[in-house]
Amino acid sequence: MFKLLPVLTAALLLAPAQATVYHVAQAQPGAADTNPGSAEQPWKTLAHAAAAPLVAGDTVLVHDGVYREEVILTRSGEPGQPITFAAAPGERVVIKGSDVVKGPWQRLTGDPNVKEPYPNAYANVWKVHLGDEFFVGPEYVDKARRYVSSVFQDGAALQQIGPDLIYRNDEYTKITVVGRDLRDIHLNSFFYDNADQTLYVCVAGEPGWYLTEVGTRQWLLTANRLHDVVIRGLTMAQNRQPGGQWPAVSIGESERVTLERCTIAQADFCGLGLGRSRLCVVRDCDLIQNCNTGLGMGECTDCLITDCRLSYNNTRRFHDGWHCGGAKCIPSNRRCTIQRCEAAFNVQAPGIWFDYDNAECRILDNVVHDNGGAGIFYEINKGGGIIAGNLVYANHSRGIYLSGSQNVWVVANTVAGNNCGIVAMPREGDWTLENNRILNNLLLNNTLAGPAGPRGCEITVYMGSDDAGPRTVTSNHSDYNLFASAVGVPTLRQSWNPDNPLDTWQKRYGEDLHSRALPLTFGTVGGRFRLEPSAELVKLAAAMPAPQGVPGWTARAAVTVGAGVVAWPGP
Repeated sequence: MFKLLPVLTAALLLAPAQATVYHVAQAQPGAADTNPGSAEQPWKTLAHAAAAPLVAGDTVLVHDGVYREEVILTRSGEPGQPITFAAAPGERVVIKGSDVVKGPWQRLTGDPNVKEPYPNAYANVWKVHLGDEFFVGPEYVDKARRYVSSVFQDGAALQQIGPDLIYRNDEYTKITVVGRDLRDIHLNSFFYDNADQTLYVCVAGEPGWYLTEVGTRQWLLTANRLHDVVIRGLTMAQNRQPGGQWPAVSIGESERVTLERCTIAQADFCGLGLGRSRLCVVRDCDLIQNCNTGLGMGECTDCLITDCRLSYNNTRRFHDGWHCGGAKCIPSNRRCTIQRCEAAFNVQAPGIWFDYDNAECRILDNVVHDNGGAGIFYEINKGGGIIAGNLVYANHSRGIYLSGSQNVWVVANTVAGNNCGIVAMPREGDWTLENNRILNNLLLNNTLAGPAGPRGCEITVYMGSDDAGPRTVTSNHSDYNLFASAVGVPTLRQSWNPDNPLDTWQKRYGEDLHSRALPLTFGTVGGRFRLEPSAELVKLAAAMPAPQGVPGWTARAAVTVGAGVVAWPGP
């Protein structure tokens, strides 16, 4: 018996520690960070839980409440034994980077020190002084740098009036500026005067009736240099950046971090930032109503964004030639995937955007619609990629846009009712357009009615710099596509101009030799999509072979042309 003791001792030392469930419940009487964190004696703050000596397999359950704090996760789990931070089942947990403005508020009309631009101009305008507690941090020691970029009343964002103090509206941070100063304030807007830290709001009724919040904290949650962590079921909203283009929720230099069933909204710039990380997963999350971008991803490897909503972003209307939209992935992501997401109603912005030096990235089976810019934008990427199985409709620019990219497969997408269909063109410098394939797509009426006739076309594939001359670029190909147009014969382009009817295109350039045009009925009204597959469409699609040789992607057996989705939302 005694001879076995050393062996038993060694086995006990090697056994994993017992996983523990801890609780955070700020609203529970007696909650304190000096408690053991049990259900009966919970911790009070998330910040304390994030810094606690958790071990692999531990779970922190967070109970109902609005937690106004920055959460910095500090502990890693192990493969198969992650550390989990989750909302308790059935409870709503909100992390906010804002603070409540309690007043006292003073009505501006009748103040003898304020000159109104016209009688009763400020009848609904109120002012309040923001104390130093709204500007905590070394970056605000210089009072000239104190600014307010977001104000919320009952959860709705007010419009900022006047130039932004951080984004200077230059070439790289161009932002839509509304009004000059207090003279231009209007209903549901605000103006902030940093000379005396006075906030002005124009609202119907008294501000004291509302919950008025001002973004104050820089970040909501960060997970940097961690591995094997799960973050689940949290809502994170409203922050103020310290003058940079940063995300409210940041996962950086990490591995196997999973964010699932979370909402990130009303961030001052970007909602979720995923940077220099690998094997991370963002699943079933809402990245919505963020001031610039829902998701930013850069220098990541083998990360997956799946079953998310990337919608209603760029609420502050940044210029879409620079940075904004549902997802902006820049730079140098490798083998990352965005799949089965909805990217919609992003203001003056693309839905899904991969920009600069991305390689082997995949955009699969998404629904991308009603965006103010391009639906899917794959820009200056030489390392290839796959855009397949997507339903792309009613976007206010190109449906799918390859710009200066190479080795990209655009296959089995339905592209309908966009200002233009699929466009593949080179860029300046050495960002040529080479070795791209546009196959087995269904293109439906991607034109606009203009005073001089229809504008836009179904497919543009670059053939050379001379619009009317012979083909000089031969590595880009298009075939096995089906076209339907309600405004005439479908047209294709070899450069920005001119249009070629399908039969002319086939004879002149030898492309789309197996593609066909047919009449078809579909609608894209009010964010919805409906397609009535005709017998002719079914017959033609069945006769076309599925794309072959697409690396890492297999065509669906039942669908050889288009996305296979004929209704959104589905039945």
